[in-house]
Amino acid sequence: MIGKLRFLAVLSVLSACLAVPASSQATLVFTRNPLNPAVFVAKDNGSSARRVGLGSNPRVSPDGQTIVFYRVGKGNQPADLMVAPVAGGAPKKLVSGWQDPFVFAWSSDSSTIAVLRGPEVGKQRLVTVNLASGEQHTVDRGYFSGVSFAPGGSQQLVYAKAASESFPPRSDIYRLDILPPGAESVAAEEPQQLTTDHRSFSPLWGPSGSIVFVKHLGEKSRKYGPKNDLFLINPNGRQVKRLTNTKVEPLLSGLSPTEWSANGNRLLTEFGGQDTSYAVAVNPRTGAERPLTKEREVGFVGTALSSDGKLVLGSLGGFEPGPGHEVVSIPYGGGKPKVLANNASEPDWSR
Repeated sequence: MIGKLRFLAVLSVLSACLAVPASSQATLVFTRNPLNPAVFVAKDNGSSARRVGLGSNPRVSPDGQTIVFYRVGKGNQPADLMVAPVAGGAPKKLVSGWQDPFVFAWSSDSSTIAVLRGPEVGKQRLVTVNLASGEQHTVDRGYFSGVSFAPGGSQQLVYAKAASESFPPRSDIYRLDILPPGAESVAAEEPQQLTTDHRSFSPLWGPSGSIVFVKHLGEKSRKYGPKNDLFLINPNGRQVKRLTNTKVEPLLSGLSPTEWSANGNRLLTEFGGQDTSYAVAVNPRTGAERPLTKEREVGFVGTALSSDGKLVLGSLGGFEPGPGHEVVSIPYGGGKPKVLANNASEPDWSR
């Protein structure tokens, strides 16, 4: 009985800790001055902003303690992935030859990132990097269009890969179970192919065991290229379900997933295409879609969803960073934007 009471007491303490709002320690990052971009860090309400260093495309860890960002190499040197502590300190090079800042993922435990390395032209390597040790692990080689860790930590991830650069890319979704440090296995880690249609892209692993991904449709019937619609699949490659039926005009591509809420009840996506990018809320159960702003070409570009699903982070002023952009938050249910940073774009947060 005493042991049971102690166990319940421990649970009570853990529950109290977990009940602390994520926003109490949340971090906001963004970029200013697109012609000579620099990364800034602030509290999630935009206050106490300070410059971190030259670079762009900042990403903050889920625990709000670490920033990584893209820094263009000098001359013919490859771009570097820089890392800096939110608490302060000079940025350091973590990875050289970082080719694509848009194929990127943090593990939910903030220990690991997944990035692309390799030449500017030709096959690239998808690698995981341990932030503490700097150790790198090659996941796969090919042409990639998305990567996402499982919500439980850094031991599982999904990604989309094509074997060639042909268009439309013949891409499929793969899952890899990564052995934890120190674990031994008689067999090498091998990716499991989840789709075989060669039209699947941009997977995003959700907290409810569902993976949302993009499927290219209308490749033969659409004059200017296929359109995107969202589908759901489980981690074993089964229970494939179409989620959206989006109307996509010529020269536009359609929806891509951005972020799930922690409970899996809300999904933030981005509608893209030629000169177009704006945030769209999607109901993960019904597929119902709702743009967060009326403007299209100069509308709200959504970049992150708060873990409670209540607020969407993004920027106003259109898809291409400019000096007049504003970093804002908008209620997921709709409402007026709240300005967090002026003359800023490319925001991310740990809220």
